[in-house]
Amino acid sequence: MNTVLWVFFLVGVGYTVIAFLLGEVINVFDFDTEFEIGGSQMPLKPSVIAAFVTVFGGSGLLLSRIMPYYASVPLAGLLGIAVAFLMLRFIIIPLSKAQNTSAVEVQSLIGHKAKVTEKIFQGGYGQITYIVNGNTHHSPAKAGDGGEIARGASVEILYIQENTYYVKEA
Repeated sequence: MNTVLWVFFLVGVGYTVIAFLLGEVINVFDFDTEFEIGGSQMPLKPSVIAAFVTVFGGSGLLLSRIMPYYASVPLAGLLGIAVAFLMLRFIIIPLSKAQNTSAVEVQSLIGHKAKVTEKIFQGGYGQITYIVNGNTHHSPAKAGDGGEIARGASVEILYIQENTYYVKEA
């Protein structure tokens, strides 16, 4: 049983080290799988699994030194589940929500006010700057009527097509 606990511990630590070193280079460690428990969807992330495996193996090894396996293995399993749940609940879900709040729904920008930062030439392009949720964004823009709009002018976004913002003076 000691060998099994060592395997769990080393697999968890190894996965964590590899994910840390290669996580930004190769984005294969960031996938989501959902499973259903009691009618609600639960995310199953590799980092949560790695936390469980590592804590189960490590705490199982430590607990097996002070108590028999029939008591230490279930307790290690409960500790692994607790740590994985706490990590999911208090780290992964809040970070995921924070990451999603900065994204802007493109259609919600229609009617939004912006400022021309590079002159929009007649029949040509320029650039606008707008602020959403405290973040400043820059986008290519054209005049909705094909006209010219001076730098510094206040504009309203009419529609967005192929990442070009069509605007009119406000």
